[in-house]
Amino acid sequence: MTTANKFQFNNAQLKNVKERDDFLTATVKSTQMEYQPDGTIRSRFIASRNVTIYDPELVAILKNKVQNTSEFPVNCSGFMTSTVRGKGDDSKWYDNQIVTELEILS
Repeated sequence: MTTANKFQFNNAQLKNVKERDDFLTATVKSTQMEYQPDGTIRSRFIASRNVTIYDPELVAILKNKVQNTSEFPVNCSGFMTSTVRGKGDDSKWYDNQIVTELEILS
């Protein structure tokens, strides 16, 4: 089954983890390795997204991990929502990516 509002990052970097009240925010940066014509390999930027983590178990795991390092590889997935702030011509839409599954790779 395919869900229109689902996201997934594999072998991405989780960084900029910030503790909020009872949840965390972070940045997921995805890159892809490419072979160049000369045989060298380079990393190509794919996407960088802000994510939110509410699950208490994931919050506890990440709080412990962040004490040891500020950036680490992960597989993560979840769902996307949108929020509007303001009214009329001043309204702005914001996308929210909520992590529901997380695997730390290191």
